[in-house]
Amino acid sequence: MSDVNDPLAYLEEERLRPSGSRVEFQQQLAACDALLIEAAQRVSCAIVPVTNAFLQADRHASDALIAADAEVDRRCLELEELCYLLIARQSPVAGDLRRLVSILRCVADVQRSGDLLRHVAESLRWVHPPSMPEELRRTIGQLGAVAAEIFSGSVDAWRRHDPLAATELQVRDDHADLLQKVLLTDIYTGSQSVEESVSLALIARYYERIADHGVEMARQVTYFLTGDRLTDPA
Repeated sequence: MSDVNDPLAYLEEERLRPSGSRVEFQQQLAACDALLIEAAQRVSCAIVPVTNAFLQADRHASDALIAADAEVDRRCLELEELCYLLIARQSPVAGDLRRLVSILRCVADVQRSGDLLRHVAESLRWVHPPSMPEELRRTIGQLGAVAAEIFSGSVDAWRRHDPLAATELQVRDDHADLLQKVLLTDIYTGSQSVEESVSLALIARYYERIADHGVEMARQVTYFLTGDRLTDPA
């Protein structure tokens, strides 16, 4: 019997416990998957509402969505701590280790995407989208829709453990990159103030990065299932 005051001895005893430990560990891994999916789904489901609130200059809706980001951060922190605990207690190897490492990487993607979305909503404090040209507003709406589609696809990739999803999402990410360039061109050739132009350029970047985070999450599914590391095409 280990000394309960010695955490290292306790963890070693947990790791070596033979009865039912493997089944329990797999259940814990599945729970980590579920927690990641839940946190990522919160971000995914907020992308279009944030975009609409921004385009409509709906401060009430945007403030509520900004506040909701704190819950995403809290859940990401809890999941991160759980992954560290499982690594310490179970000493996973091979696919199990890749799975936990992938989840930890995706936690950062989810948390950062939530922060970027919050920045979009916060932009209403210094810009007024309803007064912008319709073409600009339409492109922003398209960017938000594509980013939401990609991020939702990454959540689904984790839900289904689909190693091929990343390749498909990369094609959609190319569309997000194109829309970002279109928006930047419209900004540079438009009549917006310097403050509005800078804000819109940043917003274009935020959506492009959210899409990138979605693709990276799908790549992590491929990595933990196959060991292959997918990167951006040259």
